[in-house]
Amino acid sequence: MGTERLVVEFERRIDGSVLLRLSGKLEQATAPVLDGVLQALHADVENVVLDLAGVDHIDGRGLELLLEVEARARRSGTSLEVTGIRESLRERRPPHA
Repeated sequence: MGTERLVVEFERRIDGSVLLRLSGKLEQATAPVLDGVLQALHADVENVVLDLAGVDHIDGRGLELLLEVEARARRSGTSLEVTGIRESLRERRPPHA
């Protein structure tokens, strides 16, 4: 295994919501970490905030997981907010000619 790493810090807020601060890489090798944390919280928490300010790389699997998590939240009537996406991760690559 390479040097892939994802750190998930957990904070339960006074209002009962949960803030998850992520740092590192959200990719094929690390996505199961976040997925496991979110599945464990599913039955207990109605509002989750994912702070991605510390994430420096998201690959296709990481993006796919974020979309899956958002869809699960919608289906279950829970709230999911994603914050802190770095500008460098927002930049779109030009289409190939």
